Amino acid sequence: MSGRLRDAHRSSAVWLILAAVTLAAGCAAGDPPPPPASGLTMAVPRASHTATPLPGGRVLIVGGCVVDHCDGAAGADSELFDPVTGRFTPGAPLSVPRAGHTATALADGRVLVAGGFSGERQPPLAGAEVYDPAAGRFEPAGAMSQRRAEHTATRLQDGRVLIAGGTNGMDTLAGAEIYDPATGRFSAAAELPGRRSMHGATLLANGQVLVAGGRSARDRLVDTAAVYDPAAGSWRAAGRLDAPKYKLAVAALPDGGALVVGGQTADDRQARLSRTELFDPRSGTFRPGPTMSEPRYKISDAVVTLADGRVVIAGGYGAETYADGALRALGTVPGPERQFPAAAALPDGRVLITGGYDDRTYLTATAVVIRP
Repeated sequence: MSGRLRDAHRSSAVWLILAAVTLAAGCAAGDPPPPPASGLTMAVPRASHTATPLPGGRVLIVGGCVVDHCDGAAGADSELFDPVTGRFTPGAPLSVPRAGHTATALADGRVLVAGGFSGERQPPLAGAEVYDPAAGRFEPAGAMSQRRAEHTATRLQDGRVLIAGGTNGMDTLAGAEIYDPATGRFSAAAELPGRRSMHGATLLANGQVLVAGGRSARDRLVDTAAVYDPAAGSWRAAGRLDAPKYKLAVAALPDGGALVVGGQTADDRQARLSRTELFDPRSGTFRPGPTMSEPRYKISDAVVTLADGRVVIAGGYGAETYADGALRALGTVPGPERQFPAAAALPDGRVLITGGYDDRTYLTATAVVIRP
């Protein structure tokens, strides 16, 4: 499938003990967090899937790798989580299997699903489809100009979606394009200032899109960032991260800036990051942020900004929140270590965390609801 879905490392009992001790210390520093709801299970184990909130509060779970070690066809199904009943129910089938795709909530309540891998050693997909919650089915949505996986998709303030970077299976991409839900078509956008995949992206409060980090070639990571201005239709450089890194996440903050979370500086266990960075859009620079209670990477779909501006960070063995310049550990999350899990905000302020795989790339079907 790709390194994104397959680069696992041997598990370590020492690592688990250290992580548990660190999380416990973080919780002891403040009020004990409320216990998470446990006992939730999806129909199948998943990692590198997506979880997207729908109008009315349900969450759409799409695809992902569904075989241990991500060795085989990706998932061609979906599930729906109902926060009222606390249950998962079968959803509509996808037109093709997908993992490492993007799923973007559109302004009209539909969800754009684009790209991804259909299976092990298969090239990425160019096709896209849209889930219509009113009809309960996926409908064709045309095709991107290039095959893509490990890209980002960011909804702009005008409702269009910016697709940026990724890989076509052979090369990392600099190309970008825009999906317009009014026409149902993709059109070319200005190219990124440099190729990147497995990067992070978020919509800033000023309507521009920050893209940071990623991989430009097989063994080459980048520390650069760029900002896309939809009004000008162009990119500009936006400072440098503290190190070249990928498999990170980026989340918008209420002050107009952004939080860069975790990642990895090399394909090595010791290179996983617990540090964060803060982006200032006025100066176009990054500065050190607080340190997480454990290293987190492979979290592109596991960082959620809540309506009150807090950022919930999942992945690894636990979860924590960021607000007002500080991190608060929420303790361990029931289930195994989670790499490539997916998280979604629920209407009442809780967060659903689903799936993932551990250091041996064994998948889990477990899910948990936490109240930050």
